[in-house]
Amino acid sequence: MDLTAKNLTEAKETVRNLLEQLGLTAYLFEVEPHADQWQVRVECALDSGWQSSVLSIDDGALRACRTDRFVRDQMLAELRKRLTAHGPG
Repeated sequence: MDLTAKNLTEAKETVRNLLEQLGLTAYLFEVEPHADQWQVRVECALDSGWQSSVLSIDDGALRACRTDRFVRDQMLAELRKRLTAHGPG
């Protein structure tokens, strides 16, 4: 993956849009490059309190979810599952 300011900005915007679509009450996130993946750190408010998660998202999948509804829906389902699977910590 070519790391450019544009790629990083696009990755952050895409992750922000995905998190907003999940309807989280409050969240903080950071996106960092790691090989051919993005490491996404998310802290979000759930009914049980704040939860921290670290997710690895393939660069190609993250790019595809910007234009491909099927890929975006799969990504949203995976994020929802991962972010709400366990309590804080």
